[in-house]
Amino acid sequence: MKYVRLYSGDDGQARFEDLEFTFVPRDFAPPAPLVDVSEPVGASAFTVIRLAAGWKDAAHPAPARQFMIVLAGSAEVAAGGETRLLSTGDVILVEDITGPGHGTTALEDLLVAVVRL
Repeated sequence: MKYVRLYSGDDGQARFEDLEFTFVPRDFAPPAPLVDVSEPVGASAFTVIRLAAGWKDAAHPAPARQFMIVLAGSAEVAAGGETRLLSTGDVILVEDITGPGHGTTALEDLLVAVVRL
């Protein structure tokens, strides 16, 4: 499963990187059969945010390292001169907690699950 990483580069500018979760068979929920599971990532909080279509912000650094999972809708995220379209089902690991950060525009009503790391 693919996801996007948004991080601060050595020059302080936000950058995108395409990554993929890797899965291995594990005894995840005995006595159920083995399932393919990714490596666990520790989390400290979970929340859901909602943005109305047309919501837009200036560039800002992320408040914390966090996975953001688009539950519904779509948005454009701009960073380092590049723009990415995120839509339902997309996952982004946001790590640009320093530097100028990124900007977001909600193209449709947007519902996003946020998992703080």
